[in-house]
Amino acid sequence: MDEYPEKQSFYEGGLANFYKESHDYLVKNNVKECDSKEIYQPRFIVTKEGAVKLIKDSDTANISKNKCAYDVSLMLLKNLKNWKAAEVKGGRFDALAEFILYPKDVMTNYKEGYNALSYKIAAQYPGGYDQLKKDFHDEFMSLFMDYHINGDINLEFYVDKEGHIKNPRIYPQIDDRNFNINFLRTLSRLKKVWKPALYSNIPIKEKIIYQFNFSTTFHER
Repeated sequence: MDEYPEKQSFYEGGLANFYKESHDYLVKNNVKECDSKEIYQPRFIVTKEGAVKLIKDSDTANISKNKCAYDVSLMLLKNLKNWKAAEVKGGRFDALAEFILYPKDVMTNYKEGYNALSYKIAAQYPGGYDQLKKDFHDEFMSLFMDYHINGDINLEFYVDKEGHIKNPRIYPQIDDRNFNINFLRTLSRLKKVWKPALYSNIPIKEKIIYQFNFSTTFHER
């Protein structure tokens, strides 16, 4: 699965319990705290059996810059035990997940109930959400009409630390190679630079999921 269903978490007890058990593990094992400028966001898969598989990060420069936070995140992925598979209609499934690790807030600054998402400032499109809707409509309307595609679809991408769109993809997949090529080409014309997401005034990447209803009378869901 591309993400966990709404109101489900990759860890038993939710994110607050994940960070609590992370804090307890790091303190118990006397793990050295990282520099206050370091932060890391691992992506991983929790399998249907509750095991964890790290997704390789190709951004070696970012890993090098945040090596301590990177190492701590891998330590937690390896040693914490209460990972939770995604569940749909009684079945258990592999699912993608990620978290923000700012070691200082998980260690010396830790407070009961801490959840990193509560301290994140979301990425912002220039002009705000209404402008984003307008720009998407203006750019994509003719494409929707040309291919006569109808139905719900999700556009997923990351806004990186510099505010650029990275790794865009469409799901559910549309089985028309030309449409997919033209869709991504159209997306590349949105050259406005976002204001990146922030945590403790440190720019971080953020996954954006933008939902559409594709039809010749385009409207946002």
